[in-house]
Amino acid sequence: MSQSLSAEKLHFTTKLAYGAGDFGPAITANILVFYLLFFLTDVAGIPAALAGSVLMIGKIFDAINDPIIGLLSDRTRSRWGRRLPWMLGGMIPFALFYTAQWLIPHFSDDRLTNQWGLFIYYVAIAMAFNLCYTTVNLPYTALTPELTQNYNERTRLNSFRFAFSIGGSILSLILYILIAAGLPDRPQQQFGELGVMISVLSISALLWSALRLQEKGKEPILSPSLRRRLAPLLMAAGITLILLAIAKSFNLLGGSGFDYISFFLILLGLIWGGFGFTLRDSAVEEHLQKLENSPSPGVTENLPLLKQLKIAFSNRAFLFVIGIYLCSWLAVQLTASILVYFVVSWMGLNEQQSGTIALAVQGTALVMLFVWQALAQFLDKKVIYFLGSMVWMGAEAGLWLVQPGQVALLYTLAIFAGVGVSVAYLIPWSMIPDVVDLDELNTGKRREGFFYAFMVLLQKVGLALGLFLVGLTLEASGFIARIPGEPIPIQPDSALWAIRFAVAPLPAFFLLGGLILAIFYPITRAVHTDIRQQLQARQQNNHI
Repeated sequence: MSQSLSAEKLHFTTKLAYGAGDFGPAITANILVFYLLFFLTDVAGIPAALAGSVLMIGKIFDAINDPIIGLLSDRTRSRWGRRLPWMLGGMIPFALFYTAQWLIPHFSDDRLTNQWGLFIYYVAIAMAFNLCYTTVNLPYTALTPELTQNYNERTRLNSFRFAFSIGGSILSLILYILIAAGLPDRPQQQFGELGVMISVLSISALLWSALRLQEKGKEPILSPSLRRRLAPLLMAAGITLILLAIAKSFNLLGGSGFDYISFFLILLGLIWGGFGFTLRDSAVEEHLQKLENSPSPGVTENLPLLKQLKIAFSNRAFLFVIGIYLCSWLAVQLTASILVYFVVSWMGLNEQQSGTIALAVQGTALVMLFVWQALAQFLDKKVIYFLGSMVWMGAEAGLWLVQPGQVALLYTLAIFAGVGVSVAYLIPWSMIPDVVDLDELNTGKRREGFFYAFMVLLQKVGLALGLFLVGLTLEASGFIARIPGEPIPIQPDSALWAIRFAVAPLPAFFLLGGLILAIFYPITRAVHTDIRQQLQARQQNNHI
């Protein structure tokens, strides 16, 4: 039985294509986290409380659609599987509504009337975008147990995923910094062009993942012959885009040298080239091909939603995972959403520097993913989470104490925060497949979509609560919103204190909660090995 599990190793190109699937959702979510609240208050001119409410209402709508999409995904039947058709079908509206979030329509010359018109517009767009985000990202996150049952391989697979996720987040911040530098004092145009470029990159990466991957026992969307024909075309297109960017950077095509357009072309070229490479070098993975000669996995649950909720919340390990994840993600979202205000209003730096500080956090997180992944071969997941979170809490304490002018210290604290942020990405998502296995052992059913729906929901609830709390806190503290076209105003002491509190002590409180939960998380490496062996024994007995 253990030999069968160890055989479920994935080819490098499969891991690469799987990782690419989180690039699109990551870059969209990252820009939203860092800049949407700021965009609404300081570019669109909406009061802070209304701006926070826009995001809160969108996430309340998510509370409805996430479990529904999860159940529908679990029950989907197609020759390509349960997850990939959802990714393929949702990506275009996902990109269109994302672009619409960065537009500023004009409704009235009366300022108050225009603000309420914008509020209604952004609420509608937020609801539509969140629905599309769910249809793309939720089925993607549920692919992990569809691809491998191996304990360590799942951690490796999630390392690829979050390498693309954090790497994409870093690249999206660089793109924003370059756009801001190329279009100074034109924030509306900055965010408009950023929205379009991020949308194009997102669709390209989602296509790469959906068209390259194959679900267990199902047909690939692209046949082997079509893969062979498309691979050289995609690689040639990718190389062409990169060469165009290089030519533009050296003024061979005119223009101003290397700028945000050059960077965008390079990113798009790398995605298309990587897509072609993984098609060309795709390997046959036997454990995905031949279900008819091996034991069948547990069947998909088909119970009413309320009954599934009752069963899920009777799973003690699941309660620990969602608690750990919610605490971690609240800490991430609170820090990220207030960072631009902290950098500009407290530290006295410009908006672009908020991007470079965020780069320090996410660059460190990207490097640490591989460090934690290596340590995961020897340590239990909860131990890694504990170590990373302790470093992160130390960084939060430093943020409370840092003073204007201490820029070097601010960057140092950002690096230490990145050490902990990486475990918030990696560990809860590596735990949830183990919870799915435990649920199958207890119920005889495979309900990946249902469990992953709650993880995606918690991610969005964390984002919503973080942004809503920030908006509410800013409004209550006397925060002065910038009038579009005017300089950033000097904030009162009460607003500065609220900004500092939201960036440090409040996230640290949630991190402490996550640490306490991690200590008591019940599924260790040995426990999971026993779960998988019992499942295999049951499946083999059923097959006989």
